[in-house]
Amino acid sequence: MPPITFQDLPLNIYMVIFGSGIFVFVLSLIFCCYFISKLRHQAQSERFGYKEQTCAVCLEDFKVKDELGVLPCQHAFHRKCLVKWLEVRCVCPMCNKPIAGPPEQHQSIGTLLDELV
Repeated sequence: MPPITFQDLPLNIYMVIFGSGIFVFVLSLIFCCYFISKLRHQAQSERFGYKEQTCAVCLEDFKVKDELGVLPCQHAFHRKCLVKWLEVRCVCPMCNKPIAGPPEQHQSIGTLLDELV
């Protein structure tokens, strides 16, 4: 019995092999796009030094071009939300850590707000 070569296979076998190859290629492409998206998002989080995905003040997700304000406790918020929050309360919206510190530094809240704007 002579060996069967690739050219001797029927057309339907070619279609199965080709279809399987396309299927594996598409799955690989989907996985790579998902993985690259995750890596890009993680790199952005590390670059800004925050782990949250959502502003705790307005409850909206951060977008790529949003201006963020990061407090000394490393919590990030939209800059506008943070300014409005600090005008009312001088604590972090996430951990309630005082921003101004001792009472003699309460006049520096205006300076902090100016730095955030």
